[in-house]
Amino acid sequence: MIGLFWIINDNIDGYREPLKNGEKYGNTIQPRYDHFNYFEKIQEKYKKLKNLEYDDIPRGRVIFDTRKNKFIILSSKKVLSDKNLIKKVCEFFNLSKDNVELRWDEHYETFSGGF
Repeated sequence: MIGLFWIINDNIDGYREPLKNGEKYGNTIQPRYDHFNYFEKIQEKYKKLKNLEYDDIPRGRVIFDTRKNKFIILSSKKVLSDKNLIKKVCEFFNLSKDNVELRWDEHYETFSGGF
């Protein structure tokens, strides 16, 4: 599975879709949604997020690298350094830790303190 995730109350929630449904982008396969466009669905589920922006909460993305034949978890340094969170991300997306690469992306850094 590929998709988007947020960390809410130390749990993972977001959007996931089968790899075969993703969109090819260069040498990767990406989810059809982005955080900005999917956040409204997350806000409906978690009413306490109503007044927050999509990037106020720690988040990340799972894509697939067709050259390496690996899933890539893109997120902030804080998220990527937390083994428990990475385990939860792998479980949410049904990924084997043996076929996952962790990759920092400054786009996912949260400066509001997170949620």
